[in-house]
Amino acid sequence: MDLIASYCNPGFESVADGVVSFFDRRHDLHRSGIAFDNHSCSADAEPAKVSTDISLVAIDRSDPEAFALSDVIVRGVTAALNNYLQERPLFRECVPEKSMFVTPIFNIQRYGLGEGFKRWHCDWTISDELTEPVHRVLAWILYCNDIDSAGTEFYWQDHYEAAERGKLVIFPAGPSHIHRGRVNNRGSKTIATGWINAGTIDDYLSRLATA
Repeated sequence: MDLIASYCNPGFESVADGVVSFFDRRHDLHRSGIAFDNHSCSADAEPAKVSTDISLVAIDRSDPEAFALSDVIVRGVTAALNNYLQERPLFRECVPEKSMFVTPIFNIQRYGLGEGFKRWHCDWTISDELTEPVHRVLAWILYCNDIDSAGTEFYWQDHYEAAERGKLVIFPAGPSHIHRGRVNNRGSKTIATGWINAGTIDDYLSRLATA
């Protein structure tokens, strides 16, 4: 069975519109995008990822607007995850604790002309981050606008996922699903993207509280 799954519905389209509107308004949250392995590049090398990002934390209520949007996104991805696992029940059986959850820390990313996550990469790493990347099982992308020829390429699967407004894609985070974004030369592309980790959200939040 294909482990790259896409889900489209009017609810995801509405969330996508909300993400674009939020990004356009909240310039105070914009920062240059980074990739976990950018530090491995030489000073004159092109960075792996060129974007403008907003980081969201779905458990942080200090910014009511950001919290409301992040909460809606996590709920939507959780619903899609449940469908994903119903279609692939063996996947859950083989995960530690037989449980997964949507990590509440994730990003909105905007790619302008000529920008993108240009380097082949996967979403699993042993780096020490609050998102606990060593526990990542799946990754997700919500495409927030239609943009021709600026979707996501999967190397081993010889698969291309087009960037279409309101499409949510879930796929394995490990090296089996190395991927990259096609460089955007037609207009800006906005996505929300994050991860799904093994374990339970309660245990994760307990660890986060003591970090």
